[in-house]
Amino acid sequence: MATEALQSVDIERDTAASHMVTRIPRATAATSVSDVIESLRGKKFECADTVFVTDAADRLEGIVRINDLFADSERLIGEIMEPKHEAVHCEDDQEQIAVLAMQLEMIAVPVVDSDARLVGAVPPEALFRILRAEHMEDLQRLAGIAPHELGPVVALNAPLLDRFRRRIPWLIFGLFASSVITLVMARFEQSLSANMAVAFFVPALVYIAGAIGTQAVSVAVRGLSAEDVSIKGLLRDELVIGLAIGATLGLISSIMVFVAFGDSSLSLAVGLAVLGGGAISATVGFGLPWVFKNLGSDPALGSGPVCTIIQDVASLLIYFGLVSVLVI
Repeated sequence: MATEALQSVDIERDTAASHMVTRIPRATAATSVSDVIESLRGKKFECADTVFVTDAADRLEGIVRINDLFADSERLIGEIMEPKHEAVHCEDDQEQIAVLAMQLEMIAVPVVDSDARLVGAVPPEALFRILRAEHMEDLQRLAGIAPHELGPVVALNAPLLDRFRRRIPWLIFGLFASSVITLVMARFEQSLSANMAVAFFVPALVYIAGAIGTQAVSVAVRGLSAEDVSIKGLLRDELVIGLAIGATLGLISSIMVFVAFGDSSLSLAVGLAVLGGGAISATVGFGLPWVFKNLGSDPALGSGPVCTIIQDVASLLIYFGLVSVLVI
């Protein structure tokens, strides 16, 4: 019956059906543990880490982990199984498999059809491949690299022209958008000429803003992938964290500048710029993926490059504005 259900499944890439195996240990709740152990002898399974408990109609009732199976051979399977266990469906995306496995600390994930009948399981080695593929895909999206239709692993071995085509769009955007930074620098040329020490801290300010923004983007993308997470709550938390990080780094920067240059006005400008830049970077970095999602676009794709431009420009405007008021 399970085989017939499996044959009716339209197996697509990145679905549970594409990762599952069908030769798995099965048992009923009324079978004794000793009988199940005996039935496993001499058989070769594609996934032998878990015994899957089903009823007479092959509907999944629970699972027994292999280490529990050998703990007490005098009991019935139904007495030691984990009842009403979570499972994925054949058409479920591989990301759902990975999330379920991590949430429930599962070694193998059962796969059922629309009638809750067991058709197979996703084995541990497949779970590792899924986790690696999802991680690589997240990294590519955060970098603004268009996802390959056959997955991130294939993208690494794709032709050079194909890899170039997927990476260049957002970088071209960044190139043109970075001209705004040049205009900001040119706008405050007089401030730079009046005090060359002002220019020394531009790279550090840009780096700090970028680092805070990148962290916020990563948190946002992960938060948006979880349906039960409050985005408003996370946004509030990220703003508080951004202010706290900015205040801490700003204080450290201010002290270092004062010790090195003995200029209290410049040290205050640098410290306040780090504080303001940190708060803006955290807010933009977290809010931008949310905006992308609400516009119907991938919340990860391009968030990194766009966030970088916004936070760099904002940090420099704050810094040079403070310098113009406090230093020059």
